[in-house]
Amino acid sequence: MSVDAEIVRRAHAALNSGDLDALLELCDPGFRLDMSDRVMNPAVYDGHEGIRRFYDEVHEVWQAYTWEPRRILESGDHLVALLHSTGRGRGSGVEIVRETAMVWTVGAGRATSVRFYRDPGEALRASGLSD
Repeated sequence: MSVDAEIVRRAHAALNSGDLDALLELCDPGFRLDMSDRVMNPAVYDGHEGIRRFYDEVHEVWQAYTWEPRRILESGDHLVALLHSTGRGRGSGVEIVRETAMVWTVGAGRATSVRFYRDPGEALRASGLSD
């Protein structure tokens, strides 16, 4: 596994465990989190404060939510994390299971951006890994 792929793996582990300090250490201060492909509450979050806001928003709605990387593929400057996502709604108890993806950009040992895709195939196409 490359150094960049290890950064992506560690970022997901920190996010899933709620270790925001570890996650922020892996992300550049100018980090951009693009969640505009979400059905509910599409948004873009900037910087470390944006990461904190995103985390807080997720935990307002979800009692538990995880993004588990099944595979991390590299394409030039991008890394595609193919994810198995699970969640349990806060209050409702509704459970979801779905396959999603995130396309990461890593440079100089820190993550600089990530974009969420509901459709893993779209993430692969956007990264030049599929037709």
